[in-house]
Amino acid sequence: MPAWGRGWLRGDFLALGVEALLLALGVAFIYCSGAEVGGDLAGKWLRQLAWIALGVVVYGVMASVDYHFWCRKSPWGYAFAVGLLVLVLAVGHTLNNTRGWLPVPGVGYLQPVELAKPLTLLLMAWLGTRPALRNSRWGEWLPVFVLSLVAALPVGLICLQPDMGTALVFLPATLTAIFLSGLRKRWFFLGGCLLLLAVPLAFPRLNPYQKDRVKVFLAAPARGLSNACAPLLPEKTGRRLQDRVEEFLAAEEGRGPRDDWNAVQSMLAVGSGGIWGKGFLQGTQHVLGYLPKTIAPTDFIFSVIAEETGFLGGGTVILLFAVLLLCFFRTAITARDRLGCVLATGAGVIFATHIVVNLAMTMGAAPIVGIPLPFVSYGGSFMLGTMMLAGLVQSVQLHGEPTVEERLRLASEGFEEEE
Repeated sequence: MPAWGRGWLRGDFLALGVEALLLALGVAFIYCSGAEVGGDLAGKWLRQLAWIALGVVVYGVMASVDYHFWCRKSPWGYAFAVGLLVLVLAVGHTLNNTRGWLPVPGVGYLQPVELAKPLTLLLMAWLGTRPALRNSRWGEWLPVFVLSLVAALPVGLICLQPDMGTALVFLPATLTAIFLSGLRKRWFFLGGCLLLLAVPLAFPRLNPYQKDRVKVFLAAPARGLSNACAPLLPEKTGRRLQDRVEEFLAAEEGRGPRDDWNAVQSMLAVGSGGIWGKGFLQGTQHVLGYLPKTIAPTDFIFSVIAEETGFLGGGTVILLFAVLLLCFFRTAITARDRLGCVLATGAGVIFATHIVVNLAMTMGAAPIVGIPLPFVSYGGSFMLGTMMLAGLVQSVQLHGEPTVEERLRLASEGFEEEE
């Protein structure tokens, strides 16, 4: 067997199998979401197959090449990603209040932010493990400053689109890279407290439609808490508390009633599936248009799955994601050096953020922020970014046993071996 073939024998076949199952589920339910609707939606599953085919090529290239090579080239990849984010602000296409798509002749639209996630992670992992950075006279604070600066540039450009939901995905990955670079836990606790204090200051700066999404999410718990506390307080105080809650939840000035349609219909779709579901191609919420047809195959694909397969089908999807994340973190633990550990952990955290936020928003446990479900949701740029991240984790798994020549080369370039 050739050397490259023997290398793949060290691959994580469990992760490969789970990823293939999730891709198959995605295609099946993208087909389902458009089959009975017809029109342009009926062909989305074929376009998804084309993106998967291209994504498999990207996955194979990223996995086959040693991740140290990708990290050494990461400054160029990062510059390319930032350049695309600047370009999209200048000539990008606006969709759903976000200027985040670049027109590509003959292909459609490219969303640069999806490529910025893996390319930014590569640079953060590379810089966070450089001995010159970690052992500087500035101690643990130099990596914090450098990694924060690396993340801040693309996040700032993404916020200008504005796409606040996607920008938030960078935060957990950045904190993970900073933590693995050696920052003490107590500083994370302090930073978390400061972040919570900053949330009320950031809310007034959101766009009106973004404020409405937050208010839709907070409406039920806020009213429930105020109604529960009112009998325990003096009558005037209780009434004042309820008035303040209603004042906060009111629609922004000059806007009509808050649009909570998508959130309500998504919960109805998930809940109506019951234990066993309505059956494949038997869903009604998206077919009849209650769950908008344009978002059913993308951000709300889990709502379609839960309606047609019920609790058992939805639970199976969640279980598959749990197994995949465990595979990623196992790869991080067994990585041959700190660089591989940071890279695999960061990719796992990005996937976990997408999975938790997407599932939570479809079930009313988080505001709707437009974050798709990895491997399952429809989307070309998102599929390519997902495959790049998954391929990098597989590269860490495949290249876990360096040769003597590789060890000498890595030592001469300043990379750390496993401690």
